[in-house]
Amino acid sequence: MFPGGALHVCPPEIIPQRVQEKQQQQQQQQEYRVMREILLLQVASKNYNLEPEDRFGAWFQDMKLLNESESYSLSCQLDPQA
Repeated sequence: MFPGGALHVCPPEIIPQRVQEKQQQQQQQQEYRVMREILLLQVASKNYNLEPEDRFGAWFQDMKLLNESESYSLSCQLDPQA
């Protein structure tokens, strides 16, 4: 007998379950870190007050809206297909 109790041997069918549980735990920890970072970024963003400049607003309003065909044509000019 071993100190502190008997030696426990996991049955083979338990091992995949434990591996899956470990993977789920790691996934949850990663999700928690991402959510925490998003929350911190949201809090930090409240320190900023971004107002568009009048010149930018005027330029943006004067932009011509393109239909899908025009947009595709310009896109092909910028990045020709192989």
